[in-house]
Amino acid sequence: MKKYLIIYNGSAGKSDNEAIAKKAQSLLESNGKSVTLSQTKSRDDAVEQAQKSPENYDCLITIGGDGSINTACEGFLKAGQSIPLGIIPGGTINNFARALHIPLNTDQAINNLLDGSPAEVDLGAVGKTPMVSSLTLGRLADIARNVKDDEKKRFGKMIYLVKGFKELFTNRSYKLKITANDRSEVLRAQILLITTTNSVGGFIAFNPDASYDDDYLHVFLLKSFTPMKLLTYLSYFITGNLKNAQGVRYFKTKTVKIDNLSKRDIQARIDGDPAISLPITVTTKSDFLQVIVPRVEREGS
Repeated sequence: MKKYLIIYNGSAGKSDNEAIAKKAQSLLESNGKSVTLSQTKSRDDAVEQAQKSPENYDCLITIGGDGSINTACEGFLKAGQSIPLGIIPGGTINNFARALHIPLNTDQAINNLLDGSPAEVDLGAVGKTPMVSSLTLGRLADIARNVKDDEKKRFGKMIYLVKGFKELFTNRSYKLKITANDRSEVLRAQILLITTTNSVGGFIAFNPDASYDDDYLHVFLLKSFTPMKLLTYLSYFITGNLKNAQGVRYFKTKTVKIDNLSKRDIQARIDGDPAISLPITVTTKSDFLQVIVPRVEREGS
C-alpha cells in the first residue's frame, strides 16, 4: 500500500487548507492509499517534514502556491533526494502549477493526484535554497517587496502592475558582474529575472522556448525600465517575445554567478519571497523533482 503525506499550513487566514487536506485524504484512502495529514507549525517545520518524507512515504502532497512548493523542495534538497510531489494549488498566482498545467480548481487538482503521473522536472537552486519558478533582483524585486500579502489576496496579479507603475518613476540601476557559459561581463541593469519554466507571474506564454525539463535557467536582463517603455515591454511580455525587445539581454545557462558591484546591498527574491543578498550562484538540478501532472501533459512532453 502506497503511503502519502499531506502537509498544510492551518494558520489563521488559511483555514480552508484543513478541509482541502481531508477531502484529498478521503479520495486517496477510498482508492487504497494510506494517508497521513500534518498541519505544519512553521516554515521550518514544513521543511523538516519534507526532508524526512523520502524515508517514510511514497508521495508528498502540498497545498498552496509557489512559496509552499518551495518549502517542500527545500526539504528535498536537504535530503538529497525527492519523492513524487503532488500539488493542490492554493496561492494567488500559482505560477509553477500553471507551467505544469496542474488544475487550479481544487477538486480537479485532488483528482489529479490519482489520475496524473509523475514527470521529471528541473529545480533551480542557490545552495540549499530552491528556486521552483523564478528569481528576481533589481526593480522587479523592489516591486514585489512592496506588495503586501493582503493586497495579493484582494487584487491578484494586477496589484503587481499597479505597484510596478509607481516604481517606474524611480531610476535605480544596479552594477552587476554576470558569469555564465564560461564568460564574465560587468554591466548595469534595472531588472534581472531568472526562470525555470515558460511561465512568469501567471503568464504561461512568457517564454515559449523554455520548458520545465529542458535542463536550463533562462536569464533576462533589462537595462532600462521606464514609463515610455512600459507598454512595449508589456506587449512583448504577454506575447512571449520579451527576449526580442530592444534593451533586453537574454541567455540560457546551467549555472550563473551574480556579483554585486554597487555600493548598496542587493537582495534577490526567490518564488516571490525574500531571499538572500548578492553574491549568489544559481544552478539547475536537472530532473531533480517528480511532480504529478495530468497524463495529457505527461504524454505530450
